[in-house]
Parts: sequence; structure tokens; C-alpha cells
Amino acid sequence: MKIAFTSCASTNLVPQQPIWDDIRASQPDHVVLLGDNFYNDVPDVGMSELQAMGDWEFAEHLFVRYQQQLNEPRFRKLVAAPGIRLHAIWDDHDFAWNDAAGGAMLASHAQVGKVKLSTSFMRAFRQALDNKDLGSFPNSPDAPQLWLDYMAPNFVPLGAQSIALEDDGRSWLHLTDGRTLRKKPEILGAAQRTQLQQAFSAHPDALHIIASGVTFSQGDGWHKYATDRNWLAQTAGDHAWLMLSGDIHSNGLLEHKLSTKGRLVEATASGAAIHAYLNGLIKGPEVRNHGMLEIESNHVLVRLLSFNKVVTEARYDRAPGGELRVA
Repeated sequence: MKIAFTSCASTNLVPQQPIWDDIRASQPDHVVLLGDNFYNDVPDVGMSELQAMGDWEFAEHLFVRYQQQLNEPRFRKLVAAPGIRLHAIWDDHDFAWNDAAGGAMLASHAQVGKVKLSTSFMRAFRQALDNKDLGSFPNSPDAPQLWLDYMAPNFVPLGAQSIALEDDGRSWLHLTDGRTLRKKPEILGAAQRTQLQQAFSAHPDALHIIASGVTFSQGDGWHKYATDRNWLAQTAGDHAWLMLSGDIHSNGLLEHKLSTKGRLVEATASGAAIHAYLNGLIKGPEVRNHGMLEIESNHVLVRLLSFNKVVTEARYDRAPGGELRVA
């Protein structure tokens, strides 16, 4: 089984995106989009401008940004390719704006509607990926599907989604939502931790692959959110699991010590179609990064690629239950 993963793409900065052809040609079984699937703000709309928008204006803006990415020809071919399942989570730039934290937004009368709208847009995006037809995404910002969460009497966040990768239950992919309820010291929030805890407890010895928009130890990552960082370490216990992460516009492969025996292997693939370093003053070189997991019955091979060439790789043996063996 092959799982491709990547993050961070902007048609406004990189209109032509060969990364999707690279991934499609490798014929993965799954593709995991790890957030910043497009950019609401960069390069031309500031955070303050987005925050000042009314809900309808924000919906119009979101619709345009989604359409720009959905209409990228190579991306459309990847989604339509037979035998490939696509999964998506979000990070700050496609959730709302740079460093957006939904916990504060939900507590703000001026911003709560934006969280609800963004949630419906993401649900519609995921549905289009499941349909393998980006044309099934709503064709207007006033489509009722894009306002379901906004109009619902009780808002329910995306939460976590757990997907069995092997029929024998030896490996699981967990799609997390690290934005909707983010408020220090929490990234996920109690309800999502409970969802994940149930999945982990049902298959304690399996390989659990956690898809995260941010890294475990860099940038605005898990290390800055003590509640969830400590929960993950305690939950993993003596097991060795895997995290796929994005956000930082570069690739990386790290091993984190969670406890005396517990380990977390982190594979970061960030920069599908973006620049290596970007702020209001400096635009760095274009990057084209993605990762590939090859899951076999007795081992997992992790490869990180830049411009479709392997730059880092590591092989990990698997225990009988499915988890990694990490010294």
C-alpha cells in the first residue's frame, strides 16, 4: 500500500503545479492533503482585511479561493484518477488566516460565523474528493450546502476521522482538526481527543498514523500545546506511531521520544506548490515537496521527495500488531 502526502499550495503564487502529476504517476492508493490546501490571505489579502469581512463577503472570498485550486488542471486529474483516494485536513491559511485559532474565533461574535462557513466549505471539499469529481463542489457561494453549519442550531466541528488502511486492522489513518477548537493549551479539544482515544484503545498495538496540519516540535506545533502534547505521549504509552505533518514549507524526518519506550516518527512534507520562505518582504525559491509511505506487512518505508527526487528515506520494521519498531 502506498500513501502520498503533502501540504501548502497556492495558485496565486504557483499557478502551474506539477506536483499533482508527480503524485499521480506514482500510483498511490491514498493521498493525504495536510492543510494549507490553498491560501485565503497570502499574497494579496491581509489578516485584518479578512477579519473585517462580513460573513457573506467571507463566503464569497472562500468560494473564489477554493475554485482557484479546484480548477488547477493537474489537481483535477489527480482527483479523477482511478484507484486513488484523497483525504484532506486543514491548517490556518485554508481555515481562515495566518495562525488562526478557532477557539478564540468561536468566542467572538464577529468571527464565529466564519468558522461555521469554513467548516461547511471543508465538508463540501471532502465530499467532492470522495466523489472523485471536483465538479460536484457547489457552484456558487450561496449554495445551501455551504451554509449548513452556519444555519444549524448546534454547531458540530469536523472532529477526527479514523480510516482503516488494512483489512486486518494493523494500520489506521487519523485525520485531525487542529484549528476549530485550538486555544492554548489545546490543539484538538476534549471531544476530538475522546474520538481518537477510542480508536487507539480499540487497536492498541496497531500502527496509528496521525495526520496533522502542524508539526510536533517546530513552528506553532504540538510542543506549544501542553495538554494535547502530554495526552498524546500518555496515550501512545510504549508504542511507536507515525505522524504526517505539514506547514513549514520544507521536508523533514524526525523521531521523538514520548516516554521511556514510546516513540513518534514524524514525516513532514510541506511545500507542494509554494515558496520556501515567504513573508511580506521576502519570497524564497519555489519548492515542490511531497512524501510517500509504503506500508508492507512487516515494514514501513518512508520517503521524502523534492521535485520528485528522493532526498530522505527510512525503513522501519513492524511488530506483529502493526506498530513500528523504533530503537
